[in-house]
Amino acid sequence: MSLITAENISVSLGRTPILKDINFSVETGETLAIVGETGCGKSLLCKTLLNILPQSLSVNGNIWFNIADKKRINILSSGEQILKTIRGKEIGMVFQDAFASLNPVIKCGKQISDVLAVKSKTDHRTKKSRIFSLLEIVGLADVTRIYNLYPHQLSGGMQQRMALAIALAGNPRLLIADEPSSSLDSIAQKQYLDLLNRLKHAINLTLILVTHDLDEAFAFADKMLVLYAGYTAEYGNTVDIRTAPAHPYTKALLDIYQAFRENRQPTPLPGEIPSLGNPPAGCRFHPRCYRVQPACAEQAPPKKDLSGRHYTWCFNPIE
Repeated sequence: MSLITAENISVSLGRTPILKDINFSVETGETLAIVGETGCGKSLLCKTLLNILPQSLSVNGNIWFNIADKKRINILSSGEQILKTIRGKEIGMVFQDAFASLNPVIKCGKQISDVLAVKSKTDHRTKKSRIFSLLEIVGLADVTRIYNLYPHQLSGGMQQRMALAIALAGNPRLLIADEPSSSLDSIAQKQYLDLLNRLKHAINLTLILVTHDLDEAFAFADKMLVLYAGYTAEYGNTVDIRTAPAHPYTKALLDIYQAFRENRQPTPLPGEIPSLGNPPAGCRFHPRCYRVQPACAEQAPPKKDLSGRHYTWCFNPIE
């Protein structure tokens, strides 16, 4: 059974669609990687999954989440009282900018304590023991010292782990990690992603990993959702997408990825990424696509089922 399912998610600013008809599902224990270039709508989609978008944006579609006893709720149509029981407890999130997500004037231990106070009623001694355990779980040493530090006294890598400890404090079943290693050096990135993968198996986490790094997606994800300018280009099993990309945009990303792995100069895509506020008509990729057809400029491409577990949105997919 899917833990979370997104059906025809569209986010608009006035009459301008920013995200359009996003569909995916994640089974319990799986990792879904959401990939795409900067500005394609990955972070916006994550916030939509928690229903924390600004009021200036309108949302259509359904986000079904399975809670206890196989009961499922629609996150987009649920009231705040229900959402308060979901955010943090059922679904945790690590935001892209870890430092900005931490309160600069509250000590680290107190920030985790505040989350625990909302999610469960425990005495001070039990709570403090749980805080120390969380800090150790995310790989922080000298937890007594860190408990009394302010966020600015931590390194970038420690801030990321601190943000993860807060996200895990409510024992979520689903963790959304929005480019969690983007501000880290390559060694720290690998360590952090290895940590996420270990936690996934150790505490049975389901993971949505947002990244622009295909290495991360290929190493950790069971499924991939490839976004381009707010639209889905391709979605499905990671192995299928890696070995047989069907959308020209996915193929271009993979060609660039392979060129870097082989220390070759990659061939850049022609043109530029369109603005989400002023996208082209039809398929948003058509001005840059070498397989473009007349229909591509006139209407959004239909969903094509390639194998029952691999889908693309393209008039002229790669066979």
